[in-house]
Amino acid sequence: MNLIKVISNEESIGGLEITDNSLRFVILKKDHTGIKALALAEEKLTDKEGLTNESVFVSKLAKFAKTNKIKYIIITIPSDNIFVKTFNFPVAMPDEKVAESMRLTIDLQLPKKPEEIYCDWMKTEDDSEKKTLLSYVDKKYMDRLLAAVKKTGLKVVAIETHAMSLARAIKQVKNEAVLLVEKGTLNTSFTVLVNNNVFLSQSAPNEKIGVNLGIEITKIINYQDWINVSIKNLILIGNFSEAETKKLPLKINPVEMADGIKLITKDSKWLTVLGAALRGLITRKDDKIISLMETGTEKAYKLEKANSIANFFIGISVGLSIFFVAAFVATWSLIVMMQNNYNKQITSFNLLPSSENSSLLNDKATAFNSLVSQASAIVRKEAYWSKVVAEAKNKTVDGVTINNMSLPEPTGVYSVTGTADSREDINNLKKSFESSDLFTDVNIPLNNLGKKTEIPFSMTFQIKSNNLIYTK
Repeated sequence: MNLIKVISNEESIGGLEITDNSLRFVILKKDHTGIKALALAEEKLTDKEGLTNESVFVSKLAKFAKTNKIKYIIITIPSDNIFVKTFNFPVAMPDEKVAESMRLTIDLQLPKKPEEIYCDWMKTEDDSEKKTLLSYVDKKYMDRLLAAVKKTGLKVVAIETHAMSLARAIKQVKNEAVLLVEKGTLNTSFTVLVNNNVFLSQSAPNEKIGVNLGIEITKIINYQDWINVSIKNLILIGNFSEAETKKLPLKINPVEMADGIKLITKDSKWLTVLGAALRGLITRKDDKIISLMETGTEKAYKLEKANSIANFFIGISVGLSIFFVAAFVATWSLIVMMQNNYNKQITSFNLLPSSENSSLLNDKATAFNSLVSQASAIVRKEAYWSKVVAEAKNKTVDGVTINNMSLPEPTGVYSVTGTADSREDINNLKKSFESSDLFTDVNIPLNNLGKKTEIPFSMTFQIKSNNLIYTK
């Protein structure tokens, strides 16, 4: 795998929607013509084929992954039993104080203990206040889901709720609050959206709501403490009966997809998973959205980058080790074979007359000693490339990702290619290599002058002295 494929989103990241009765998958691709769907797939589930029947659940996930050759997914799950709340802070309040306040909220004010949940928060846009959205999910449920997904070979990039995915996929009018009501097989979720951000999300069993949908909507309209704006728009997603929609306090608006995904499908059942797949198009380092996993999105990005770099250098070290072990074995085998051949020839000299035997034996022995000396010199001159790799790894600075390194003859020119977060990082890399006791003639040509971030570069250098890598 390329060192930065996942980090830069060259590796496709699909969306997976889990509902009470189905699994939906979408893979999106964005290019100069817009956003296109590389895959749209749906697997129906019965009551006994969800997580309660893990083998069926896993087999259907694995089928999608194999068919579409995808490794990475963003999962969107129902809002049932998921806590969502918006907290308001003064604009002048420093970000570190906001973070401290959120940590105290998690420790002291939530209905569940911190060790029982996976919790995350994110800042949402607002001109007058610093709004922070917090969400958590039960740890046991999430661990069970992740364990099932892991068996398929899929890697989970992030997990969010249906409400957050829908907020990304539905077109909204700026500063107008929308009440989104999504009906599932067992529960109905109520979500308030403003400027494509979630401000409230709660669920209730369908059997409890019955035909009193209008009463539940009225309760939410009249509860203004969480948003301080009036709700005038209502969107329904799912199968609602005529009795349920007969007396509603708001006019039902048609569902309109966000501009970027209008041409993909007109069926609203794909809205949620499309929202999750849209998140997959965001570069990993820019994804600061809530993720209901043990590791948040920002930390997960840094860990993924560090692991990729470490695996890259481990791969080089292992490859070089195998190569030089094979070279040593081949050299030793050659010496043994030569020795055996000469032993046979020397033995055959006993059949020759004494004078001829003495002359030929002397010539052959001289030639043999010369070849053995040459072979011994080859063994003694074996370069320890692990020194070069270890020093390159040690001198690589933060903000720089190494993609490839060429290893020529010891006296040759070494080359390294990669990407840097900024030009300052490139300069720091050059200074770091120049400070090495092993490297010299470090050169990084100027190119890609128009790019400000994620700058590709190439660098060359040489070894100060061959003796430095010919000895341990």
